Amino acid sequence: MEVIHLARKKSKLNDNNLAIAYYRYSSHSQNEASIEQQRELAHEWADAHGLKIVREYEDAAISGTKEDRPGFQLMLSEVAKIRPNTLIAWKTDRLGRDKYVLAMAKKTIRDAGCEIHLLAENIPTDTAEGILIEGLMEALAEYYSRNLSVHIQRGMDFNAEHANFNGHKVFGFKTEKVYKKRKYVIDPDTAPFVQLMFAKYAEGEPMQSICDEFNEAGLRTSRGNPFGVKTMHRMLKNRAYIGEYRHGEFVVPGGMPALVDGETFDRAQKRLAENKRKGSQRARGMDEDGAPRYWLTGKLYCGECGETMQGVSGTSKTGRTYYYYYCSAQRKKLCTKKKVKKDWIEDLVTDVLRYIIDDSENLMSLAVDAAVYYKEHYKETGYLESLEARRKEVEKGIANLMKAIEGGALSDTLIERLNQLEAQKASLNDAIQAENVKVSLCEDEHSIKAYFEKFLHADFDNPETRDKILEYFVDKIYLYDEKLVVTSWYSEDKTEITWDMLKGADGDPFVKGEAAEFDCFPLGSTK
Repeated sequence: MEVIHLARKKSKLNDNNLAIAYYRYSSHSQNEASIEQQRELAHEWADAHGLKIVREYEDAAISGTKEDRPGFQLMLSEVAKIRPNTLIAWKTDRLGRDKYVLAMAKKTIRDAGCEIHLLAENIPTDTAEGILIEGLMEALAEYYSRNLSVHIQRGMDFNAEHANFNGHKVFGFKTEKVYKKRKYVIDPDTAPFVQLMFAKYAEGEPMQSICDEFNEAGLRTSRGNPFGVKTMHRMLKNRAYIGEYRHGEFVVPGGMPALVDGETFDRAQKRLAENKRKGSQRARGMDEDGAPRYWLTGKLYCGECGETMQGVSGTSKTGRTYYYYYCSAQRKKLCTKKKVKKDWIEDLVTDVLRYIIDDSENLMSLAVDAAVYYKEHYKETGYLESLEARRKEVEKGIANLMKAIEGGALSDTLIERLNQLEAQKASLNDAIQAENVKVSLCEDEHSIKAYFEKFLHADFDNPETRDKILEYFVDKIYLYDEKLVVTSWYSEDKTEITWDMLKGADGDPFVKGEAAEFDCFPLGSTK
């Protein structure tokens, strides 16, 4: 009988002394080697074996079952470019706890000519025994992960049933140990601000105004960030403030101390519902209060004197209300520019925007200009470098705090500071990612054109889309009595529309007849 020997195909190792390293810890594995410990051991091993670590990747507080770990994915995408001799990691489960993810990752790494060395599991992978043990370690990692998930979920369900703290911080509350379990209690330092927020909003004050007030007072959210409208909207809908504990499917009325009375909470919900309904008004060009929204404000300028044109309204003798834009210098009698109907000029600008982005050749021309503009104005500013330097400072602060915590110096102050630094790091990561995208995007005109083309056939009935296109493509719009001129951020070329070109269009742009019976006055005034 013929015996066929099956062996794993070995990839040719890169002949160099380069190494990369990957570190990870999950939030439920604080007793595992920390990232700093993993890094220290990796460098010791590399030095002892004549290797130079040229790139390090890490994922903090992220489960090994997740394939979309940023550091992990970045490593897999770069290993073929760097072509190191060795990847250094702490143990199998640091790379991942899912067998399929592990298998695919190891294939990618080994196909790139890179061998894997696990510091805590010195397994030879060039023997049958080593391959068997490696497969066993992968299976154990997956088993541990699934078993741990069951235990964690069971513990979280128990906490939820008894309204215990489950790791979710809520502004206005702090936690205290009650019979060995942590419970939510009122935080005397922040609870008054929650009560103030509900009272002000229920009385009609805009969310943005309340956010500004809180930020000016130096107040920060439970994540250490400034207050924004989206955050405050979530807070106003949070039933924890009327004492209702919620976690997943578990709801425990009275499971938390109430910070707000039911009547105030209900009034706030009523106003939230009213503002949601008014969203349809904004889509029709109305603001939150039902007043007309002049979306060209800040972009529309008087062609005669160069001053801004502002949105105004007025009521004629018959009681009819008219809306239009007029030159701000006209009020001081420094300009004779005629008023123009709001709907007419806004519809015309919308048509111009459609023309700009619906023409492929026009987009290509804009893209070329944008690439030149970027290289002249932004490429050498050092902004990306400053963001990365700031991130290094934050990461150093996080590392120092982690060392202090690992040394036993655990306190609420340290944890709060650590959360603040983690929030700053997340914000910096987002900013750096956006800047990198901008850099890669603006390297050549074809990339920019491809980006611009996502606006082809855009829905101009959507105010957010229309505003974004206006902001991206238009610098200023100059309105003359006989024409309209649109300038771009990126080019000296101008789009010019004369009224002769629009003959046959319905309506007259300028205010005449009954609408001209009253003088100009700012929006919100009365006659």
